[in-house]
Amino acid sequence: NYQVRILTKQLLNKSFSILNSPNQLSTINPWFITGFTDAEGSFIISIIQDDKSKIKWRVMPYFSIHIHIKDIKLLELIQKTLSVGKVRKNSKTTAVFRVDNLQDLQVIIDHFKKYPLVSAKYSDFLLFEQCYKLIQHKKHLTLSGLEKILALKSNLNKGLTDDLKNAFPNIIPVVRPEYKFNGIPNPFWISGFVSGDSSFSVSIENSNNKLGKRVRLIF
Repeated sequence: NYQVRILTKQLLNKSFSILNSPNQLSTINPWFITGFTDAEGSFIISIIQDDKSKIKWRVMPYFSIHIHIKDIKLLELIQKTLSVGKVRKNSKTTAVFRVDNLQDLQVIIDHFKKYPLVSAKYSDFLLFEQCYKLIQHKKHLTLSGLEKILALKSNLNKGLTDDLKNAFPNIIPVVRPEYKFNGIPNPFWISGFVSGDSSFSVSIENSNNKLGKRVRLIF
């Protein structure tokens, strides 16, 4: 259980667990998934050379959440809730939840349309969605369609690789969608985001009190 204090009589001291039912390993609240994605998720458009392709390039969209292996059960629960993608060990210390099937990616897009991201990652999602629609309509199989995807990818995550920049030097990046913070939509989002990207610590410092030390709890 993740406790979140909300300053209303209705929600005060309510438990915002990742579980929707008393049954352990049931399903996760969808806002928790969005919050966790804001912290740890990635929307990727991978473009690599492929001599078998008519245009010599292969485009692969995918969504992933990459975390420490100790939390692999959480990824399995996310996969179970969304009913798409696969969870696997990525190394001795990491695990990944990945969705790369085109039909399954529609489920991912539908989720984030209904439960939108809160952070600047929302802009990445919008660029990814535009790329997905081009791929869905097979535009990535033409040079002009590939160039449109490259223009979108230029402002997605880390942008274009050096190989892509050298191969397509005339690509003009699209304007990155404007991000505007509109507040926290649901307490479960906080639980998800904190689970993915926060820390709890105890600090012991020198002080002028009788003990000569001061203890601070930090979140």
